[in-house]
Amino acid sequence: MLPTENPWPAAIALVCVAIVCFGRFGSRRQLSSLIGGILCLVLVGGCFVLDSLVLTPSEQVVENIYNLTDAVQRQDVPKVLNYFSNQAPEREVVRTTLEKVKVQKDLRISDVSVTFKGAGSVAVSHFRANASITVNVAGYSGDVNYHPTRWELDWQREAGEWKIIEIRRLNPINGKEVSFLSAQ
Repeated sequence: MLPTENPWPAAIALVCVAIVCFGRFGSRRQLSSLIGGILCLVLVGGCFVLDSLVLTPSEQVVENIYNLTDAVQRQDVPKVLNYFSNQAPEREVVRTTLEKVKVQKDLRISDVSVTFKGAGSVAVSHFRANASITVNVAGYSGDVNYHPTRWELDWQREAGEWKIIEIRRLNPINGKEVSFLSAQ
């Protein structure tokens, strides 16, 4: 984990140093202790500013997951396909599936994690997407059913952006891979 992914450890350490500095100032009246304490408090604010300004690769992938699921829910096919590499074999399956499946407004994303392999060139994201869906096949619109799902997506950097190169749908209970279009 990069220091910019979580500002809290550095902020807590700086607050502790500031407390020590203010304690020294209270007992010895040294101006340098007062200045050191104030500087530490300013740096605490800097930790949070830096955290908001720096987007790590892991945070970029997580942001893409939320944006992708939002586009799926809105059935914005061009935007969804923009998250996929042109070489991804699932592109056409995703396109045709989005024409047949409508994700309802109760979509909830959870259990999001990102790991890297291949010296950081490939990111593997894992998340759960639970929602009610309606299936429309050959003019017949099915009932709205709640559908828990679990996904693993492989991402690769292409032209400065993270693109999906492979999708694995997992059983929500045991984590074993299931067919992409399985009714499970």
